[in-house]
Amino acid sequence: MLSIPPSARLNPRFLSEALPRIKKGENLESLNSLFEELIQENQAFYDQVDMNGVVERFHRLEGLLSKHLVNRGEIIRQGMRALMTGEHQFIFSSAGVAKSLYAKQLFSCFKHGEVFSIQFCPDTTPDDLFGAYDIEKFKKGEIYHNVEGSVITHPFAFLDEFMDGNDKLLRTLLGVLLERRFIAGSQVEEAMLHSAIATSNYMRRSETTEALLDRFLYKSFISPAKDLFTLLRIDQVYMKNTGDVKAIEDEQKIELRELVALKRLILGYDPKGKVEIPTHVHFVKNMIASGFEHEMKKYRPDYYLSPRTISKSNDLIKANVLLSGRCEADLKDLDDLHFLFCTLNEPLDENQSLLSQQLFREVVQSKKQYYRAIESELAPLLFCFDIVNRVQYEPNYMHEKMSKLPFETQAKGVFETWLNNLGWKENVKDLTLFEYKSDFIKSIEDIPTQHKEVVDFKRDLLELTMRLYSEHER
Repeated sequence: MLSIPPSARLNPRFLSEALPRIKKGENLESLNSLFEELIQENQAFYDQVDMNGVVERFHRLEGLLSKHLVNRGEIIRQGMRALMTGEHQFIFSSAGVAKSLYAKQLFSCFKHGEVFSIQFCPDTTPDDLFGAYDIEKFKKGEIYHNVEGSVITHPFAFLDEFMDGNDKLLRTLLGVLLERRFIAGSQVEEAMLHSAIATSNYMRRSETTEALLDRFLYKSFISPAKDLFTLLRIDQVYMKNTGDVKAIEDEQKIELRELVALKRLILGYDPKGKVEIPTHVHFVKNMIASGFEHEMKKYRPDYYLSPRTISKSNDLIKANVLLSGRCEADLKDLDDLHFLFCTLNEPLDENQSLLSQQLFREVVQSKKQYYRAIESELAPLLFCFDIVNRVQYEPNYMHEKMSKLPFETQAKGVFETWLNNLGWKENVKDLTLFEYKSDFIKSIEDIPTQHKEVVDFKRDLLELTMRLYSEHER
């Protein structure tokens, strides 16, 4: 059964030209040429997006939101990064802390970004989320939702009182939140959903809620403000806006397709642009993730950083790089990983003197110091890892002439040192990496290592290297 491509829905013309024809009952097959035209227009739009201008507006909007949402600076920055990477945000707090205002104000920053809103209760049904059943199809024994106007056909969703929904209902959201796909019997719909913000005044634990919370990579805890300074600031903002969303001028907003173009760049879907994360930054990031999980278990024994979350942290790093006006990550970009690895403002001890992001900062500082201690040992190994990793995914790389290899490394002098260790001479520059097998393996074996993590890394690298050579000898 045909469904409407989400990419066609992204084009503003969809609402004015395609949707009226759909509501009149026109067959989707007859609209295919229009859908293709809308998708092609989107691609042309992506090609001409001024990314620097989009990033500049992100900065301005963050500052503007911080003025109108008192004491929410960190949560706003977290939410903006969720939007840049096409992820979701979950906010837990007591009642009356303006969660709804936050979500509405954040989504108001985007043109053509219609928001699906729902307040969950125990009686909320799939119809409320995914559209009512098609009566004519139901009479024929077919279960089919009229999804137009549902969470599936909106780029943004505000899911209020999320934990009040029953487990069976919430389970149906899993595919929409993670895979952007709704499946009900024979009906399969590709969801337009870009980002959702869910809120709750309490937490309840079940297999379903645990799985759902893993879909919300960005999580925040809001404590009610009680200090007199913050309360006075809230008073002043309330008097100006009477608790309503502050209107944002159109020229300050970000067009929905600009947001999608930014996400495409971050996720690597844009062939014209690329944000690089050097191998040593990946290495330190993984040390931080492992170290932070270990420390968190002292306070939350069930704390767990899934491999999916650690991998998705690469997208956050790239978002930070773009917001800094660069194209390549460095170690300082790891400082903001607390937006993803921590539940912001989560107290870890009974007297609430230690927050998760405070513990995270301590781990980051210690792991960076440790990296500086092992950098001289690690740099040549990471350089060799880059080569071996390239061979693993591009086998022809093994048979390229040594002089043609696109060596990549961030450590100064590693390239020259490595060549010297290989006994690089003019008469061997035309040999391939495959032909230079014994010298390449020996160069890895001869790298001096003392620290356990480096010793283990060297062992695994040698194992992978010899396995790849064996595969090429068959």
